[in-house]
Amino acid sequence: MDEIIEKVKKTPIEVTLQIDDEGYTTSKKLYKWLELDQSHYSRWCRNNILENPFAESGIDYSPCGAGKGKGNFAEDYRLSADFAKKLSVMQKSERGEEARVYFLGCEKVLSKLAEQKHKTEIERVKGITVRQVLTEAIQYSGENERTHGHAYSLYTDLIYKSAFGKNARQLREEYGITKQEDLRGCFSLEELERVKSVEMVVSGLVNCGWGYGEIKDFIINQPKRLIPCGTADKEREDNSNEND
Repeated sequence: MDEIIEKVKKTPIEVTLQIDDEGYTTSKKLYKWLELDQSHYSRWCRNNILENPFAESGIDYSPCGAGKGKGNFAEDYRLSADFAKKLSVMQKSERGEEARVYFLGCEKVLSKLAEQKHKTEIERVKGITVRQVLTEAIQYSGENERTHGHAYSLYTDLIYKSAFGKNARQLREEYGITKQEDLRGCFSLEELERVKSVEMVVSGLVNCGWGYGEIKDFIINQPKRLIPCGTADKEREDNSNEND
């Protein structure tokens, strides 16, 4: 179990390159994984490690003894994880291509995550504006007085119930946060869009003079399509249609 947990701490490429707990591997391990001709090992070390203008002795590499090898395969060097990764993608071999494909895949994933985060932040800002509109609608409608000062919490729970089937307290318990922490900071892009859609409907009904009871009955009795597809849901539908 401990071995599995330790591997989880390392990236797949680090496991493959046999990076140790201190963040290092050796030139022999790397060369063996690259499946290069052993007779060229000494020259490979000289060209790629010792005479590499972008590698610094004592930081990127350091001698670690001759080991048990013989002849040209005797010298060994301790390589930092970053340097080993650089050397792996430099190789014009099948294993080098595997390393390049891996890092390109990582870049695509990071790019997608950054794009998703940007969309979520934009949706969060939109949600703040919509929430302010709803708050003002409740304030000017007199609903807070009619509900003895509970209008904001009542409508909040109604909106969350419609969007998630749970009230604010239940959602906080689910996310493990206190009442002082920002609940909406836990929501995904799709969830933020869902909440915003219901809040827009509720704001419109409050402005039309509807009371909490009427709005609650309307929201509860409406079909799920009251909450339109969000951007993320629409993207999934478009991708599904393209695949079909």
